[in-house]
Amino acid sequence: MSLHSKGFIMKRILIATALVAASAGAAMADNLAGYYGNTVVQTAPDGKVTKSKVNADKTYTAVQPDGTKTSGTWAWKDASEACFTQTSPAPAAGQGPACYKIEPKKAGDKWETKTPDGKATIKIELVAG
Repeated sequence: MSLHSKGFIMKRILIATALVAASAGAAMADNLAGYYGNTVVQTAPDGKVTKSKVNADKTYTAVQPDGTKTSGTWAWKDASEACFTQTSPAPAAGQGPACYKIEPKKAGDKWETKTPDGKATIKIELVAG
């Protein structure tokens, strides 16, 4: 088989494609997999609760403490950081995506994070359903 024959070139393309697909899967574990189908419950320092759902189709929905429903899309910034972009209702002018480091979780897990100013704690729980 010649190095320039159609069969040899196609074989090289298929091997390269398989290697890229395999390496992408190995390099990019889905840290959000445990969130799909479950509800993220965030309790702010003042006791107000936001409930969100993150979907495998790279969308999300949320119910804010005042009952307002928001939704949008998300995308991986890198292997452990996801960025969420609100699309409905339309975000305020200049409001960009909110990006967060994501650690793998499963329903029943509870953890805490700091408010953006670092002065208070937000409690988070991943609830089944």
